[in-house]
Amino acid sequence: MDLIQARLPILLVHILLRNRVSAQQARERKKAYMGELEAKVKDLETRNSELEERLSTLQNENQMLRQILKNTTGNRRGPGGSGGAGGDS
Repeated sequence: MDLIQARLPILLVHILLRNRVSAQQARERKKAYMGELEAKVKDLETRNSELEERLSTLQNENQMLRQILKNTTGNRRGPGGSGGAGGDS
């Protein structure tokens, strides 16, 4: 019985140290994971800004092309008002 009582504090210290090391490793893993997530957020925010800029450019281009198309088809109708059949045969 004395042998068990003598080893018990050593065993407890060993368990506590192992737990402390494990907790430190968990904190380090969490810190690394958070760093990765923060980098990913930054990359996604940059990508989102690029896509928003591209969207705006394409919307402006689309609007301009629609206006050109509207002006072009408006000029082809001529004074008769109809662009249908019976024209240039």
